[in-house]
Amino acid sequence: MSKEAILGLARSTACELGIHGIRVNCISPHGVPSEMLVSEFKKFLGNMELRPDEVSSIVGERGSLLRGRGGRFEDVAQAVLFLASDESGFVTGHNLVIDGGFTSACNQMSYIYKD
Repeated sequence: MSKEAILGLARSTACELGIHGIRVNCISPHGVPSEMLVSEFKKFLGNMELRPDEVSSIVGERGSLLRGRGGRFEDVAQAVLFLASDESGFVTGHNLVIDGGFTSACNQMSYIYKD
């Protein structure tokens, strides 16, 4: 519900601020080996020695349509730069999903964690 709240807030804010030429967008990354994601993988898999590159590998094999390719921080940064640039000047009220196509093909994430 909190994710949908953020999306709704972005859309609503875009409606309110568009009259002033202010664009509002949001980004939804998936599978980027952040500290939070790595921590949860460690707990779920029971492997406290799991490294970020290993989490990225798991995501790349099981949580991405781009087999073998997990998300990187640079992918998110490039998306932010695009949305902040003039090149996205006609984009507002949009949620840019950075997930290797995962949500386009599957709505259940549980199989990512299986061996």
